[in-house]
Parts: sequence; structure tokens; C-alpha cells
Amino acid sequence: MEQNLEDVPASVSVLPGSYIEESGANNIVDLNGTAPNVIFQGMVFIQNTASLAIRGIGFFDTDPFADQKTQVLVDGIPHARVTGLGHDQIDVARIEVLRGPQGTLFGRNSLAGTVNIITSEPGPDSGVAARAGLGEYGLAKYVLSAETGALLDDALRARLTVSNRGYDGHVTNAFNGNRLGAQDSDTLRLKVDHRMTNAQVTWTYYEVDEETDGIATSNLIQDPRGTSDGDVHRVNMDTDGFNHSEERGLTLLADVELGAGTLSMAANSHEGDFLLYTDLDGRAGGQPPARGRNPNLNVNIGFDIDHAQSSFELRFHDAHSMRWDYVLGVFAFREKSRRFFYQNIGPPFSPTFRFPDAARITVARQRTNSIAAFAQTDFHVNDRWALIAGGRLTQDEKRASVTNFGLPPPGPQRPPIVLEPETSWDQPTWKLGTKYDHSESLMGYLTISTGYKAGGFTSRATVPENVGPYEAEYVTNYEAGVKANLLDNRLRVAAAVFFADYEDLVGFVRRTNATGRGNEPVNENLGNVEIRGFEFESSLLLGANLTVDFALGVLDAEWASFSVDLNNDGMVTDNSHLDVLMAPKLTAFGAVRYSPEMMGGTLEYRLDARYQSRYNTFGESNAAMFYRPGTTMINGSITWRWGEGENSVSLFGRNLSDKRAQRTIIGASVFPVAVYEPPRLLGLELRLNL
Repeated sequence: MEQNLEDVPASVSVLPGSYIEESGANNIVDLNGTAPNVIFQGMVFIQNTASLAIRGIGFFDTDPFADQKTQVLVDGIPHARVTGLGHDQIDVARIEVLRGPQGTLFGRNSLAGTVNIITSEPGPDSGVAARAGLGEYGLAKYVLSAETGALLDDALRARLTVSNRGYDGHVTNAFNGNRLGAQDSDTLRLKVDHRMTNAQVTWTYYEVDEETDGIATSNLIQDPRGTSDGDVHRVNMDTDGFNHSEERGLTLLADVELGAGTLSMAANSHEGDFLLYTDLDGRAGGQPPARGRNPNLNVNIGFDIDHAQSSFELRFHDAHSMRWDYVLGVFAFREKSRRFFYQNIGPPFSPTFRFPDAARITVARQRTNSIAAFAQTDFHVNDRWALIAGGRLTQDEKRASVTNFGLPPPGPQRPPIVLEPETSWDQPTWKLGTKYDHSESLMGYLTISTGYKAGGFTSRATVPENVGPYEAEYVTNYEAGVKANLLDNRLRVAAAVFFADYEDLVGFVRRTNATGRGNEPVNENLGNVEIRGFEFESSLLLGANLTVDFALGVLDAEWASFSVDLNNDGMVTDNSHLDVLMAPKLTAFGAVRYSPEMMGGTLEYRLDARYQSRYNTFGESNAAMFYRPGTTMINGSITWRWGEGENSVSLFGRNLSDKRAQRTIIGASVFPVAVYEPPRLLGLELRLNL
């Protein structure tokens, strides 16, 4: 149900589509720092993935068996994997970020929160709109949207949007001069809206095709912190590789007005293919031998991941009663994932280091079936006071198959290992709370809510004991908040304090692999985490043309218990001294927007600053190299709109202060690897309503 944000008893941030376009953002990672206690970051090896963290609960595992801890929805449909979350988003009307567990209405994998991406609806007027943008580092972006307007007495509307974005990359391979991270991205979205007397049905078809040349990383062993030559965007190791990904899907949304309420349906079929091949060691030319047991070992790896999912949700909601607002429904989800792991080691195991000569080492498959029933209600005791109660019962079943073949001749040989475990989980989640409207401009709330993420298996495992399963994760969140409109509605304020108790949090441990000479990252229940914090958001209209936005997040996250054999040394140790992954103590966002009238239109100046304090990006060590330093990113734009705002030209700048901060650092199986913030980028974009 659509509600006024000021009436929602939850901590929610909303990013409008106009801001996303004018700031030069292409995907969710470009919006990092815009919401308090929220991190949107890219991952190291797979370009189109995104690593999300809300209130100190982060997730960066590309294993297709692993469920993310933050639920991501596109038009209400779950996007089950992190692969694809970094794809370009087009036609975005707004992005809603709901912080804290949303286990009743949004269900599985909403442990940390929910990100809801809502795309534009077909409008009542026909027309064609075009956007063209150019920028540094070969940035070129073209978007074309066409609408039919209202047809057949407004029974039919349709909207088609296509886009292409090219980018030459900003990281250079010092050995051959190749640009790493160069991209070519094509997207398409077709929405058809059919309106009847008491019903509305919307069909959406979408597809994405993205290619990336090279992986824009820095090796911290052969090029410590990426700064040995004074330029973090010049990589002193010979690494290239490629990444090709495709996604496509069909969504059906329907609302039928009945006498007693509204019956809604959401159904989706989605497929994704992801192919990655990269140099893991980066040794070339006169570089000194790498450290470790195999100093002269050259390693290239590849992942070929296929993913298919379908979901169906049926809801009935009613707001006709003076006392009761309720929703109840059922949800079903099916998924198939397959991951081929390729490895190219030599000499002497392979004739070249090209992908066609790589050996298939592991084949991993998983089937997931999930069903749920849920209900939630607001009971209005009187005109000001309401009670909130909701519950959801979810059953998840997973069946995995992992086949490991070992290395090709003349490497160590053994019969294939075939593992086929199957496990199910039945988990209730619930929410209780109260909301009090002190006046039309002031509301306060108290809630206790829970979230759940199913357990699972590890597709990277090469020996039976590393496959799993690990157990489910669970969180209980206590929250108190207030929302107010002050100064004759010129000031909007939202604030919340919270305490979250996470049980059986899952993360990486290192275990011996099938060769007996190395280790592999395995998912395992690590322990319990306690997180407390504060969030504040405000928007102040200082004059007819001047607006100031400000947001602040304060976080205190620590392990309550964390006793495992973390590093595969055979010793169970207390690791509670380690910092919680992706949990900065302070986040802040500030923006100033000035919009005077000029030459028959509006000229808008916008400047924003996004600060995140120092935080650990790896989670397995407190070594200084694994931290992203405290960083302030400054972005801005100047936009002139004319023709009732239908046409515009924007000059935008991202990372205006040209910060070269580490974005992500992980300890890969051979060497630690880092990704840095992209350099300053200036661009110009023109939008015309044709």
C-alpha cells in the first residue's frame, strides 16, 4: 500500500529518480553515502555485483548458493542474488531504503533491511524523450523513452525505454597499456499497463547485457596499497580478464478492487548468466617472486554462473474499516543456480592462460523452494493511537550438488567428489508495535521486529566437510522513532534509535581444500552480534528556492560471541575483538539545492557531501590494510530546466575532490586485492522531450 512517508512507523529513506539522473548515477553503487547507516559498494572481482550493508550488517559473497542479508526488490519482485545488483538501472522513479528487519511484509533475506527500486509508470500523454550524456574516461550514455499515452479510453498505456552506456575505464595495466574496467552496457524495459473498471494489470519485460574488459583492482602484495608508483589507478601487475553478464525477466502486477478490499498479485520469471575470467596472481615481467608456498605459481580463474528464479505473491489488503488496516497473503519462490569453476594453472598444467584452455574444476548446483504465509494489521484504538501486529511463517528447502574433479593432468589426480546434501528450515518472524499521532505534524512509534535468513551450503567447497550446511540467521530489532513537520511544513525531521540482536551470523572461515596445500573460504555460523545506533534525517526549506538536506547515522556494532577456528590452524579462539564487517561508526550526508528562475526556466545548483568513517571491509582481520579510511565524497550538478521542466541540460561532477580512497579490500586466496574509488569525473547530459 502507498503511504505518506511521514506516516510510516519505520526508518525509511527515499531517493527520487530526478536526483539519480542529474547526479550522473548509473547504478546503486553510485548512490553510496546518501542514506544514514547504509553502504552501497561494488565487489572486487565481478563488476556487476553490489555489496550492501544496512546498520552494520554487510554481505559481499558472490557464491550463488549464498542468500544476501539485505532484501532487494525491483517493483516489488525479489532479486535473489548479488550478481546483477550492480547493473545499470533505468527509468527509476524512486528508491526506498527501509532500515532494520522487514521479516513480516518482505520476508526472507530482509535481515538487515530492504531496498525497493521502483520504476516509472506509463504516463497519460504520448511522447518521446531522449537523454544523451558525455563525460571523462570515454563516458557516453544514451537513453530513449517512448510512451503511447492513454489509448482506448485510457484502457491501455505503454512505455519503452532503452539505453546504452560506454566507459573506457580509469585503471591502466602498466605492462601492456590496456584500460581495466572498460564497460559496455545495454538495457531495455517495456511496461504495458491495462486498466479496467475495477482492475489494473501491468506487464514488464526487461533485459540487461553488460560487458567489462579487465578487472580494475590493485594487488597489495606486488603493489602495496596500489601506491608504489604514486597512482592507485595505474596497476603494476599484468592482469586483464573479462566479465560478461546478461539478465532478462518478465513481471506481472495486478490489482483488483473488490467490495471488501483490494486483491493484488505479483509474479515474475527471471534469468541471469554471468561469466568472469581473471588473473588472480598478477605476476609478469621482472616482478619479484610472490610470497607464500608457491612463489612462481601463475593462476587464472573463471566463474560461469547461471541463475533462474520465479516468484508469486498474492495479497489482500483493506483500509475501509475505521479501526482496522490489514494485509494478508501468501508467497512462493523457486530458484535454480549453477556455478562452473574454471582454473588455469601453469606451467605445466595448461598450454596458455586463455579461458578456452582453463580446466573445469568444480560444478555446483542448487535448488531452492520457499513458501510463506503472512499477515499484518494496524488497529486504531482512537484517532491518534494505533497498535501494530504482524507475523510470517516461512519454509525454505535447499538441495545442493557439488562435484569436484581436481586438477587436470599432470596435476594431482583423484576420483570426482560428489556431494548432494539437502536441508530445510521453518522459521516464524513477527512484528509488534504502536504508533501515536500527537498532532497532524508529529508522530512517534515503538516497534519490535524480527528478520530471518535461511541457512545453506558453500559452492566453493572441494571436500565434503566444507559444503555445510550452516544454520539460519535471526535478528530481533527494538526501535523508537519520531517524525515531524515543523515551521509551517518547511522543516521535515525523522529520527530513530535502535538496538539489534543478531544470532548465528554467517561469515567466512578458512578451511583446507582438496589439494591439502591451500585453503578455501567456507560459510559458517560465527556467533552473535549486538548493534545499537541512531539515525536522523531532515529537509529544510530556507526560502522559495533554497533547500538544505541533512542525514546522520551513528553506529556501535560489536561481537557478543565469536568463537570459531577462523584461520584453519586447528584452534578454536575467541575472535570477538575483530571489528564487525562494513560497520562505520559515523555516516553523514548533506546537500544544498538552490533553484532560481532564469530565462523562462529554472536553474538548479546542487552540491552534496557524503561521509563514512573508517570501517573494516574484510571482517577476518583487524590489520590496517583491510580498512576503508574515513572518506568524504563530494558531488555536484548544475541543471537548467525549461519547457515546464520537460527539457534539461546538466553539468555534473562525481568525486569532485578526487579522493583516492580504498573502497574494498579483501584477502583473496592467493593475494589481498583492493578496489579504489573512481577518480573525479565530469560530464554533461542533455534531456529533450521530443
